[in-house]
Amino acid sequence: MSLYRRTMLIAVCSLTFLTMGCKGPRKYSLEGRVVSKNSSTSEITVAHGDIPGFMPAMTMPYRVKQALELETIQPGDKITADIVFSENGSEYWLENVRITDQSGRKTSSASHESHQLTTGEHPPDVALVDQDGRTIHLSNYLGKAVLITFIYTRCPMPEFCPRLSSQFARIQDELKKNPEDYDKTHLLTISFDPAYDTPAVLRRYGLAYLDGDASGFSHWDFASTTREDLQRISRSFGLQVEGQESQFTHTMNIVLIAPNGSVAYFWNTNWTWQELLNSLRRAARNGSNLRGQGLYSNLCARCHEAPHLDLKKQPPNLHGIFKTGKLPSGVPTSDEQILRTIMRGLRTMPPFEQTLSDKDAGDIVGYIHTLN
Repeated sequence: MSLYRRTMLIAVCSLTFLTMGCKGPRKYSLEGRVVSKNSSTSEITVAHGDIPGFMPAMTMPYRVKQALELETIQPGDKITADIVFSENGSEYWLENVRITDQSGRKTSSASHESHQLTTGEHPPDVALVDQDGRTIHLSNYLGKAVLITFIYTRCPMPEFCPRLSSQFARIQDELKKNPEDYDKTHLLTISFDPAYDTPAVLRRYGLAYLDGDASGFSHWDFASTTREDLQRISRSFGLQVEGQESQFTHTMNIVLIAPNGSVAYFWNTNWTWQELLNSLRRAARNGSNLRGQGLYSNLCARCHEAPHLDLKKQPPNLHGIFKTGKLPSGVPTSDEQILRTIMRGLRTMPPFEQTLSDKDAGDIVGYIHTLN
């Protein structure tokens, strides 16, 4: 289980559930409203109320295993479902999803006029105000790979915003060890509570994660923006925030922006700080094949880079595959053979529900070369 998913479970499990060791399989009934849907990851983000004996009211993403259920669900729908945990408690998903009210669909569509970005698209270049009161834009970072996340400084849950900031601090420390990586990358933390998170507040908050060293702001900015621009950028990145005054429920979004200013990858579940660091480094070093990296990250890495409990046989790690000279099947490694394997996978592998073009497959192979 990844560090993020483990901390997420710690945050949402009740004390009673934790004392059981989070073992499964277990089911809990959920009622809520679908805030957004991501078909590429088979996830829906649900805002739901308290689940007695399990978790408080929360807005968070859940995987939906049944393709037909996922296809029929739309943002704005009210649903009931079962949250199911695997036998060892390392995975969770929704089953028996039922739509109870579709009347919110129009309202939801109207409130989400902005398009949620996909890999290769460019986010809106909104104005941000950093911890020093300066106006900055995402375009200021062109030529660098940028890792972005969203927090609010008054967050009381150590496993949420403080966890995000702590993991970014760890990445910051690692990047400082390599001046070349440090110069080619940047970190950006954006507050979704601009009324409270003024530049002075963000500066104090940032210094706490920079060990009091203000020089770190040259590489890691803490910023806020207007409510209007926050809505634009939130919708672009799929961030969901609900709440008022000092308490918010929100999704845990991280976005990787490539050196050319386009989106390279999204995370909201199942990540580790090391994965974020490696992806940031690769984006900075291999900016010439950003589309291949994005396709690989979204389609291949989910099964080939980490244990995948839903599969009977673990797919091989693709790092070093050209160095070995052979595929796991024993067939000699070649671009043509891997292209053939990818295209065959379109018909047999669950992640490949969409059609890849020959160019897409070629970009993936090109990116695999950079891993070797």
